[in-house]
Amino acid sequence: MAVQTNIATLKKMVDDIQFVGRHLLSVNDLTNEQIYQLFELARTLEPWNRSWVPVLQGTVMATLFFQPSTRTRMSFETAMARLGGSVLTETTPLISSSIAKEETLADMIKVVSQYANIIVIRHPDADEATGAVAYADCPVICGAFGHREHPTQALLDLYTLWRTYGRVEGLRVCVATPDLVAARTGHSMALGLARLGAKVYLASTKDHRIPQEIMDRMKQLKGHVEEVFDLNQDQFNRFISDMDEVYLPGCSAPKGGEAEAWKKLMDDYLVKY
Repeated sequence: MAVQTNIATLKKMVDDIQFVGRHLLSVNDLTNEQIYQLFELARTLEPWNRSWVPVLQGTVMATLFFQPSTRTRMSFETAMARLGGSVLTETTPLISSSIAKEETLADMIKVVSQYANIIVIRHPDADEATGAVAYADCPVICGAFGHREHPTQALLDLYTLWRTYGRVEGLRVCVATPDLVAARTGHSMALGLARLGAKVYLASTKDHRIPQEIMDRMKQLKGHVEEVFDLNQDQFNRFISDMDEVYLPGCSAPKGGEAEAWKKLMDDYLVKY
């Protein structure tokens, strides 16, 4: 009886978020209220972190990852398994799927959406992936599209801040990496922080500042946003001494001749204590 009561409670919490059947491609797809409702749902699930709670029994999730992933893909797949659902996974679609036979991504998603109740996609081309989602007959979650966004990673990290401080609003958070152009997690985190009322500080090199598209969206949220550029290690350490948290998103490191120069540049964006 207790398990059934818990399942009923969880299902009501999901229904109250009013997001069933919708795609999640950006942090901006959620309202502030929906984000906090998700946080409350996650906190409710914490006691069953390693348990089986069959709230999604009979649900099939397909994971289509066109780029390498360990934590993101396995987090989704583990969550679905623990919630009673099942998973169809494709980790080498360029080799083992019909994409290898020149099927378009849109066609693939259209077909897979007939098999699954929900799809999680990671793809290197943000525009292609976003366009293909329109052909899906089930909800799609962005597991990272190109350099644009990684909303679920940001939501997890925002949840961590909320659980740690009891709030996000008013926190001073520095998002720091030498290349904020390519840091998709940084984009989503910055948007989420601005949306929830944190004071956001973006530290990068001037040649690799956050894309104007992301900055414009942050300004539309009327959040507190500042940029600083080209700080050396001492300057950076002084700058972050006044922050509540420093967020270091991953970004794509260049290969070949530029790799060594990039590595030296990265040294100034590592927090050393």
